[in-house]
Amino acid sequence: MRPDVLPPRSTAFLGGPPGRYARERGWWRTIATWLVPLTAIPMALAVLQRERCIRYGWTGSDQFWRMCFSDLPAQYAIAGLDTGLTGYLRDATLDQPVLAGSVMSLLGGLVPDGSAIDQSRSYFLYWVGLITLLLAACVWCTVHVVPDDLQAAAQVALSPVIVLAAVLSSDALAVALVAGAMLAWHRDKVALTGILLGLGMMTRGYVGLVAIALLLAARREGRLRAAWEAVLFAAATALFVAIFFIIAAPDALLAPYLNWWEGDAGYGSLWLIPSIAGHALPAWAVALLAAAGWVLAVVLGWVFTRDAYRAPTWPQVALVVVGMGMMLGKTVPVQAALWLLPIAAMARMRWRDHLVWAGAEALHFMAVWLYVGAQTTPNRALPGAWYVVFLLIRTAGITWLVTRVWQGGLFPPARHERHDDYQPVGKTVGRL
Repeated sequence: MRPDVLPPRSTAFLGGPPGRYARERGWWRTIATWLVPLTAIPMALAVLQRERCIRYGWTGSDQFWRMCFSDLPAQYAIAGLDTGLTGYLRDATLDQPVLAGSVMSLLGGLVPDGSAIDQSRSYFLYWVGLITLLLAACVWCTVHVVPDDLQAAAQVALSPVIVLAAVLSSDALAVALVAGAMLAWHRDKVALTGILLGLGMMTRGYVGLVAIALLLAARREGRLRAAWEAVLFAAATALFVAIFFIIAAPDALLAPYLNWWEGDAGYGSLWLIPSIAGHALPAWAVALLAAAGWVLAVVLGWVFTRDAYRAPTWPQVALVVVGMGMMLGKTVPVQAALWLLPIAAMARMRWRDHLVWAGAEALHFMAVWLYVGAQTTPNRALPGAWYVVFLLIRTAGITWLVTRVWQGGLFPPARHERHDDYQPVGKTVGRL
């Protein structure tokens, strides 16, 4: 079946999608080639949306009211990233997993001298360039993992989620590593899959759930031995990185996880609701609830792979596991939406479902900054009760994605579907 880049209704003005007998090879390669650089469009919109902060700096409450906050220039100023990688290894004060912290400090060392605003602006724009390349790599990986469904790559390249979340933090590093691992697995490169997953684990913790999802999917697919080899490569890679930092900068290795355990529920987390209601849960209780949420996410992933009509793909299982883990996590910042972007696309999610989720993320994006503004100007801020409403809307958006892939996996194709169009779950979920 010929792949479409956009939903059929949206291509009506072009004469509709290509026909059954149209030449495919040149058309596919041309479209795929153009999809990768299209990532620059939402990235340009992300920069434009933050024009106020780029011009005047990321200081004061105005960055929240203007919704142009970014953790990248904030960390540059607070953590002393101008000292570069050597400074990070010598005196780490950055609350980031070590590979993310290393890249952040490495870029910080490249910032030229100047005023505080000029340096923050340069650092932010360095990251804009790097994130654009990382997301372009995600598009390229998606094109090759699901070459018969270019809508998937188009969703990664043109997603509104990029405008909202891409330049808030360094999460695009982990997202690109996960996309690369899925492409490596698709091409039967087991060792490379594991290495990329291991690097991803040392960049963001959610990658551990992605690795578990690989084991679940491979068990149903009959590739469990290869999956275990990949996970062992991932563990060895993560251990190698950990040993290096134990020797060079042990504080940098342990600080993010200790802070996670000791910290309270953060923005975007369902466990923040009791705090807003005036009955905050202790930090240890929230940590245990979040850990239990991860266990529940894995159990649901196992149930999904067991009961699916056809063997689900790794991205489909990962969407269930990571999505559930996010919803029950201790902190789910705006930028966490990037975690689901290539996974949902490779799971062949429909454009309609993608936009429903992106719309929920957009509403929460606006609400969270108005709620954060209460710390400085309570009379202008969004009341806590209303923030809870938008938090639940965002949770519903993630639930929608998980539900759609779950339904696509558990229910067989319609009986009227032609036999030659009948494909495994991974081929059918994303049809419009």
